Amino acid sequence: MSKKEKIDEKLLRPNKKWCQLKPKEQIVVSTMLRDRYIKFVLENKRKPNKNEKQFIVASVYMDTEEKEIWIPDNEISKYFESKLTSYDKSIEKLGMMP
Repeated sequence: MSKKEKIDEKLLRPNKKWCQLKPKEQIVVSTMLRDRYIKFVLENKRKPNKNEKQFIVASVYMDTEEKEIWIPDNEISKYFESKLTSYDKSIEKLGMMP
């Protein structure tokens, strides 16, 4: 792939803010984040540290690119940080929090 094709490809898939995503896309991304966070907490019996949170966001970002949902990783990270307390509350309600 030439440099020009890469540039053209980037122009065809502009990054969007969270609120600009379609509702189905928002559901897909939020579900992936929630599932990975809860899976991490249950497997490791603790909350993730800063680097582990970044890894969760990065892995979701890679999946969004595969699904052709064009959102920057910093938007995913902002959304993820805003939802951490609700994820923790849902884990506590299920009685699975260590």
